[in-house]
Amino acid sequence: MKRNKVYVSVDVEASGRTPGKYSMLSFGACIVGDEEKTFYRELKPISGNADYDAMKVGSLGLYCCRGGPQELDPNSDAFDPSAVLERLEKEGEEPAKAMQDFAEWIKENSEGREVEIAAWPIIFDGMYISWYFDNFYDDDNPFSYFGTDMTSVYRGAVGKMNARLGEVSVDDSRNPAHNALEDAVHQSKQFGKVLGIAKQNRKKSGI
Repeated sequence: MKRNKVYVSVDVEASGRTPGKYSMLSFGACIVGDEEKTFYRELKPISGNADYDAMKVGSLGLYCCRGGPQELDPNSDAFDPSAVLERLEKEGEEPAKAMQDFAEWIKENSEGREVEIAAWPIIFDGMYISWYFDNFYDDDNPFSYFGTDMTSVYRGAVGKMNARLGEVSVDDSRNPAHNALEDAVHQSKQFGKVLGIAKQNRKKSGI
């Protein structure tokens, strides 16, 4: 029997803390419980604003920067955030095209069921996705106003207020290193395990 709700695990890498002022560098997504269904885009920047520390993290997994000069390598002393933004300006997807494609992918993979974004933390990833849908997509945000914070669900499932999703171990041959797609897939597997724990707890409680 098909689930009534489809969770979409999403991970965002950005040039700073807030959308509008800063740019979404890349985002990745997959269907929780069916991680072969994935979506990934690297985007043209919307401004030249860049927080150095955020760029060092957000640039680590960008495909367009791999094998490039040292100014594109966050692990190099010669790293230059503006060079990364220039590379994305040349090779990244237009935000409007990326969000249109993402909305179509969500529709195809939800098959008419209720769909909800799931992320860790939802306040960051969900904020960027919502802002980009609002500003670069002509229709309504497919996720509407709803979103699930993976760590919050985990805390409820195990009954520990300080628990973190990173504590959930999964069998994953990849080593996520701030590539948005790899991180989205890894966190999706963790969240799938959390949903299993929550389901078991409901059965024990007779809910």
